[in-house]
Amino acid sequence: MGMIGFFKIPKPRQFNYKPVFYDADKEELKEREQVIKQELGLADENDPRVSIRNRIRREYSRKRNVGTSRKSSLRLIIIIMILMGIAYYILH
Repeated sequence: MGMIGFFKIPKPRQFNYKPVFYDADKEELKEREQVIKQELGLADENDPRVSIRNRIRREYSRKRNVGTSRKSSLRLIIIIMILMGIAYYILH
């Protein structure tokens, strides 16, 4: 009798997943409305979440744009140097 309790397997835990519907278009529309309201002065300016979120997005997009322009400029300079080297090699 003592051996039966020793080999007892525990029951599996229940999985309680409640799906949440996410509509990206609706979220984007809400964000655009908030930005427009804020630009027109109709939005609640005391809400720090909106202003912080917008500042982070602007800063991120600005840094991303600056980084891509630097990369493309560097790539262009390297291509020009390679072409000049090929032209020099062919002409001499």
